Amino acid sequence: MPAPRRRNPLGLVLLAVIGLTLAALGGLVISGLSADSLTTTAAYQNDDYQVPPPDTSPPPIPIPETYEQAEEWITQSSFYNQTAPAPVRCNSRPINVVTARDAQLKAHFEGLMECLVRVWEPPITDAGFVIVRPTVTIYGEELTTKCGKSGINAFYCTADQQVYYSNLLPEALPTARQNKWTADIVMAHEFGHALQGRTGILISAHALGQNSGDEGTSLQYARRLETQADCFSGMFLRAVSQSIGVQQQDEDGILQIYAAIGDDTLSGKPDIVGNHGLARSRKYWGTTGLGTSAVGECNTFTVPSRLVR
Repeated sequence: MPAPRRRNPLGLVLLAVIGLTLAALGGLVISGLSADSLTTTAAYQNDDYQVPPPDTSPPPIPIPETYEQAEEWITQSSFYNQTAPAPVRCNSRPINVVTARDAQLKAHFEGLMECLVRVWEPPITDAGFVIVRPTVTIYGEELTTKCGKSGINAFYCTADQQVYYSNLLPEALPTARQNKWTADIVMAHEFGHALQGRTGILISAHALGQNSGDEGTSLQYARRLETQADCFSGMFLRAVSQSIGVQQQDEDGILQIYAAIGDDTLSGKPDIVGNHGLARSRKYWGTTGLGTSAVGECNTFTVPSRLVR
């Protein structure tokens, strides 16, 4: 990637914040979970932490002052030096997203956000950042937010730091809709973008991609963000697997979810250069997250480009 130019990107970054919609469907695989990690009876971590209610007016996300600082934030973030707690208690249970009513979906996702915050609060706080619990908005075919107009999808909006989920999404992912873990996997990925937002990683990567003036470079930055969110999603599942009852026999179904959302799978083009990553790349980073609690293992910004292809 070309070296960033030496000028202040603040205006460019603010435009990215206002107009950015990350409609990223998360994927992971469970093959990184060992039988021991599924059957352990270790004491739950961070159990005394009081998870705050959803925050509709969160503090502003960090914004880099220069492109050099943006590069430092994505490659050397203090967040990467942290460890996610495991195991962590989660009272959320799988939901049938095909038959669930909007109120049921919202209640489920609000509970899942509580679990996500409980897992990610220690590493975010210890790294010197502020964690935010987003609201979850359920919508239908189309929705206009501060990030613009979205079709059928699930996404994290940088402009308001909230999460959105289309109740029509299962129909758009027929391969994955019958799996009981689909909704949780997708939303854990979207919360991964919320983590990137609160640490300045997300806005820095987009600013650098825009500043490059090259579509291929911009797409690569986007894929590094998406595969990192996959890794964070896998790390979350690892942390709560004991509590929510993830079993080894769930592996095939979760692999189907993962395969359903690779750029190549969705497009039917095996050589596509997309903005989320091929199935093999998303599998690699999902597996990485499932196998570790070290946040730095999810640093997708310092690895060879072939690993985020």
